[in-house]
Amino acid sequence: MSTAYALAAVTAVLRGQLMAYLRATGASSAVGGVSVSAGPPDRVAVGNQEPNQVNLFLARVTRNPTWANLGPPPRSAGGDEVAVLPLGVDLHYVASAYGHDPLTGEILLGHLLAMLHETPVLTRTAIRRALAPDPPDPTMPAPVAESRLAEQVEQLRVSVTNSPGGEETFRLWSAFSAPYRSSVFFDVSVVLVDPLRGAREPLPVRSVTAGTVDVRGPEVDQVRADGPTGTPVTAGATLVVTGRNLAGPDVRVRIGPATAVPAAASAGELRVPLSAFDRPVPAGIGGLVVTHSVDLGDPPQPRPALASDAVPVTYHPAITIAPADVVVDSSRTADGVVLRTGSVTVTVDPRVGARQQATLSLTGDGGTVLAAPPGNGVAAGAEDTDRIRFAFRDVPAGTYLARLRVDGVDSPLTADPSGRYDGPAVVL
Repeated sequence: MSTAYALAAVTAVLRGQLMAYLRATGASSAVGGVSVSAGPPDRVAVGNQEPNQVNLFLARVTRNPTWANLGPPPRSAGGDEVAVLPLGVDLHYVASAYGHDPLTGEILLGHLLAMLHETPVLTRTAIRRALAPDPPDPTMPAPVAESRLAEQVEQLRVSVTNSPGGEETFRLWSAFSAPYRSSVFFDVSVVLVDPLRGAREPLPVRSVTAGTVDVRGPEVDQVRADGPTGTPVTAGATLVVTGRNLAGPDVRVRIGPATAVPAAASAGELRVPLSAFDRPVPAGIGGLVVTHSVDLGDPPQPRPALASDAVPVTYHPAITIAPADVVVDSSRTADGVVLRTGSVTVTVDPRVGARQQATLSLTGDGGTVLAAPPGNGVAAGAEDTDRIRFAFRDVPAGTYLARLRVDGVDSPLTADPSGRYDGPAVVL
C-alpha cells in the first residue's frame, strides 16, 4: 500500500506527465514556453505579466465508497485485530490554464484534456518514471518519491468530470480568492493509504501437519423424551436423540454450555439422561448439538471437530405447590365476588436463573397471570433459585390450574383418568 505521501505523489505524477506531454506535442514551443505548477489558484501571478502556465490544484478529497463499505477490520476469536484496512480516498482536481497572449489558455487547456483522455490509467511504469525523473526534480521531496504509490493494489484511474454550473463556479472561485480562468475538473481514484498502526502480530507457526479425517459428521433428526409419544421433557427425563452417524469417537451431546456423554449410543440413536450433563440445563428452548472428536495436532489430541446442526429441545419446568404455599393475606367483597390478596410460592425443577423470564398463569374463572419478583427472587450472591414467590391482588376466590412459564415454555398439567386437567391446583 501507499504511504500518507501518496496524495502528493499523485499530484507530482500528473505534473510530470503533463510537462512531458506538452514538450512531446510541441505545445510548449508553440506558446513560447510553459510551466506546470501545483498549488492554490490564488498563488498564481495574473495580470499584464501573466505567465504561460497550467496549475493543478487538489481541491477536495473524499472517502472512496467501495473501500469505506468494507466493514470493520477482521478480528481473531480473542478480539484482536488480525488485519488493518487501508484508507481509500478519491482525489478531485481543478486544473486551470493561464497565458498572456490570445488563445494561449485555450491551447494549454486543449492539450491538458487530450492528455487526460489518452492516459485514463496511471500505470505502475508511468508512476515509477514520474517519481524518479532524469534529471532529478529538486522540488520533489524524497518521501514523496518513496511513497510506494506504484505498489498499491488498486490502479489509479483518471476521469474528467463535468464542470459545475455558473453559480457554483462563482462560489468556487470566490472561495479561491483568485481571478477566474478556464478550468478542467477531473478525479483520480482510488488512492490507498496504508495505516501506520499495524495489526497485532501472531506468533510464528512452528510446523504444519496434514492428514485425512472422515467428514461424515453426525446428523440429528429429532429429540424427544423417553416414554410414550407426547411425553414432555421435564426434570429427570432421558433424552432420545435419533438421526444418522450418531455414534462416533468421543461422542458428546451439548445443550448450550452443558455437555454430557450418552448412556447408550448407536448409529441411529443416543440416550442421554438430563442428570448426566456436567452442569444444570435451564428450562426453556435450547439447541442440542452432537459432536464427535477427531485426533488432530502433533502429538494428536482429540478435538470436537465434527458437529451436527442444532436441533431445538423444549425443556418444561416441573412445579409443585403445597397448600401451605398459598397464603391469603386479606379478602374483600365487590359486587358479590370475594376477592383475595396474598401470594403463591412455587417450587420448580430445574432451578430458575435470575435472568430468566418467569410468569405464573392461574387458569379458571377470573384467572390471571402473575409476574415474578425482580430477578425471580434469587438471593443476593446466588445464581438461581428453586422457589419463586408470586404476589396476587384482588383475584376472585376459587380453584385455579397453575402453570409456570420459564423463557416461553410452560410447566405441564396433570390429568385425571378421563383426560381432564386437574393439577397443579391453587385454591384461593
